[in-house]
Amino acid sequence: MGGISTPALAAAVSNAGGLGGLGMWGCSPEDAARRIAGFRQQSGGSLNVNYPLWPEPGFTAEISEEMRRHLQAHYDAKGLGVVPEPQGAASDVSPEHVAMLVEVRPEMVSFHFGLPNPEIVQAIKAAGIFVVSSATTVAEARMLEQGGVDAIIAQGTEAGGHRATFSGVPVSMQPGLFSLLPQVVDAVSVPVIAAGGVSDGRTAAAAFVLGASAVQLGTAFMRCEEANLRDAQRAALAEADDSCTLVTDVVSGRAARYIRNRLVDDLVGSGLKPLPLPAQLSLTSPLGDSGDREWTVLFSGQSAALARNTNAAELVQRLAEETTQRLRAFA
Repeated sequence: MGGISTPALAAAVSNAGGLGGLGMWGCSPEDAARRIAGFRQQSGGSLNVNYPLWPEPGFTAEISEEMRRHLQAHYDAKGLGVVPEPQGAASDVSPEHVAMLVEVRPEMVSFHFGLPNPEIVQAIKAAGIFVVSSATTVAEARMLEQGGVDAIIAQGTEAGGHRATFSGVPVSMQPGLFSLLPQVVDAVSVPVIAAGGVSDGRTAAAAFVLGASAVQLGTAFMRCEEANLRDAQRAALAEADDSCTLVTDVVSGRAARYIRNRLVDDLVGSGLKPLPLPAQLSLTSPLGDSGDREWTVLFSGQSAALARNTNAAELVQRLAEETTQRLRAFA
């Protein structure tokens, strides 16, 4: 969940009996350490630290200028000034990050878009840290198991935010969670965590019946008071329905699920090639400063309509109670 996650949100989840997570998207080792320290000040529970992995966002000046020219009219309409130069570098787990992780030792480190090189994985595991990554197909799950992960997140197409795929498989060929989860469970020997569309006790119980060892929720926690979310996105989530999201690469430069709005429609209709992640997102995200949800980047999963305004502790408690009731009903 990147910057939407906060130390307060992660701590509230862990204090309530779940496993809180902190996104380290774009964080320096010092920033990452501060976020972890912020969690430790509020919780003695376990923590998952998440790192995305992507290469240097290479692009031509022509592609950059075409996109900036297109977006300038929208910046002008919102009084946001000149479209900035695209920003962003490669995202990896540098030696400095590894040293920080070994020192502060979060209980779990998870990765998105595959795994870093084997030496980094082994260094983190040698420090006693549980290593996890996400798969969108059975083939990816097998690759992650071979790469040494301790557990695998099976990410169905229902999930909000960026697709975790790292093998180049088209989104149209990636299965939903109901199909993906049992096939991944059968294919690997490590525990499998279900993600995508899990939002309440019914969906969590279904995931456990299908073989999951745990469930991971994202969109459901975005409406918690501890989440770092723009008002425009909170308003959009409050009015979400089952057919309001789509997957596209035009907003961030990499395939992700969003609530459809004018920003998405405009970029899809433009026919322009997006810059790679995170350069494209550095151009589109500032439009949200206008407060207009039609021009705000609205990450969301397909089960957004099931999310409620609440706080993290209440959500974890309700999930536990509802899931237990559902499982007992079928016992």
